[in-house]
Amino acid sequence: MYPLTPLQSLALLFIVLAIVDCILWIAREISTQTRTPAPAVPRPETDGSTPIVRNAVLRPDEPYDHEKHGL
Repeated sequence: MYPLTPLQSLALLFIVLAIVDCILWIAREISTQTRTPAPAVPRPETDGSTPIVRNAVLRPDEPYDHEKHGL
């Protein structure tokens, strides 16, 4: 077999580096897809002074119905 010329050696080096770069990129993509998700942020606890679910009567967008409330 004949020895490689400097240009062929340089081309072979670039090909090998491109293959290694592709392998590293694929490994990075696989690791980001299989990473476990971050834990959820815990909900703040209430002391009971502020209701979490508001009463339906207190909705400001509904008009006040006098017949519904017996007036």
